[in-house]
Amino acid sequence: MNSADDTQTRLRVGGWLPPYEAFRPGTGPLSPPLVYRSHPPENVDASFALRAATKNERRRSAVVFCAAIACLLMIGVALTQLGERPATPEAAGEAQQPLSPLLPPPYLPASISSADPISGLAPAQAASLPPTTGVGQQRPPVEAAATTPHRKPAATTPRPRPSPTRETTSPPAPASPGLRIGAPVSLELSGAPGLMVRHRDFRGRVDRIGTGSSALERADARFIVRRGLADGDCVSFESSNYPGRFLRHRNFEIRLDRLDGTRLFELDATFCAEPRGSADVVVLRSHNYPDRFVTESGSLLRLTPASAGTATRFVVRPPL
Repeated sequence: MNSADDTQTRLRVGGWLPPYEAFRPGTGPLSPPLVYRSHPPENVDASFALRAATKNERRRSAVVFCAAIACLLMIGVALTQLGERPATPEAAGEAQQPLSPLLPPPYLPASISSADPISGLAPAQAASLPPTTGVGQQRPPVEAAATTPHRKPAATTPRPRPSPTRETTSPPAPASPGLRIGAPVSLELSGAPGLMVRHRDFRGRVDRIGTGSSALERADARFIVRRGLADGDCVSFESSNYPGRFLRHRNFEIRLDRLDGTRLFELDATFCAEPRGSADVVVLRSHNYPDRFVTESGSLLRLTPASAGTATRFVVRPPL
């Protein structure tokens, strides 16, 4: 194809265009130029694009329709649930009331007709009974309360009350002729004047104590006779300058320990005084170890087994 053919026919996008001519034939430069517009292509199938657009529109319509159906279903479920609730507040309040005990209905035995009046149930009382409802479980009727209201209670004879007995307080008997309950005493070794029972470093021992001794030594040798902590027929010795501490045996050694309230302490601190020869001479026998006596050995007091003739004897005398 030569240049002449190219000027005659040119291939353009959108179709074949006629040869380009700036001016119409027979016109001059002052005339408006010719403007060629593109023509739609021929023999082009546009039905595919139309079908695709139609499908998209149908899909959107189906989605909107399904959403509308779902909203209607949700609204219907909500209305159904609201319809199941009680319509009036009175019904709601009645359902929330707690279960209250119900009074049983009056019981009528088979032998008494309903026309016969019951003497034990007044009309006012019967009218005041609250109406029974179906809430809760009814209690079984009490037969005795309805059938026997006219019976009189059986007469009961009152039991005679025991006459109050007055406790006679008598002065405590002396544990021994020389030991009186509540009296301060000192214990001196028999046959060894001046050797007194005392406590030092909370240990029971025997030291020489006289009127010329210090006040502390004389106070250590002073004891208050108490009724036996474990046996009232025996005695216990409480320190005068250390109230609350008693002579007791522990590991068979005489010590001055504080009363702890235990039964063992009460037993260990109880001694039975037995006179020997004179009214003021005694031996001290252990209450919980009856075969052992308080004896002096090396200026210390111990609890040792001894016969009645060999036990250490103590002279009860007024305190210094």
